[in-house]
Amino acid sequence: MKRIICSFIMMIILYLLQTTIFNKIAIAGIKPNILMILVVFTGYRYGKIQGMIMGFFMGLFLDLTESDYIGYYALLYLTIGYLVGFSNKLYNSESIIIPMGLVGVSDFMLNFLIFVTGFLLRNRLDLPYYMMKIILPETIYTVIVSAILYKAIDYIYLRLEMIGKGDEI
Repeated sequence: MKRIICSFIMMIILYLLQTTIFNKIAIAGIKPNILMILVVFTGYRYGKIQGMIMGFFMGLFLDLTESDYIGYYALLYLTIGYLVGFSNKLYNSESIIIPMGLVGVSDFMLNFLIFVTGFLLRNRLDLPYYMMKIILPETIYTVIVSAILYKAIDYIYLRLEMIGKGDEI
């Protein structure tokens, strides 16, 4: 139960950081996707179902504030959380390379799916421009920020597990 409450609080905190502070430190209009970091971490650490649930709620937060359609980002983040959950068997608390790689692949996949569903279907075919100006810079920026945030998020969940032994539902 503590993990659920802590996850919800971290969702809100990271969402607020994403929409306030990280908007201010955007480099050339590109900001890191720290919501993706939490979705990837949850799927990587706890598996498909928890990654899917975290992805759904993070996407829903974005849908309610930044999207014209309810469910668009929720479906994209849910899918990514589910797919990252397959890497749960590779989880090692000491390794930071695998989660950083998963964050990079997930952010790239998210932005590519946004391009396909948001631009390509409306006959905007400038993939090289979108790739060089938006997808790759955001992916690199997100991976760099994930190196910092990953250890902090891992530490919080580790402390919760130590405190709440036997408190699972």
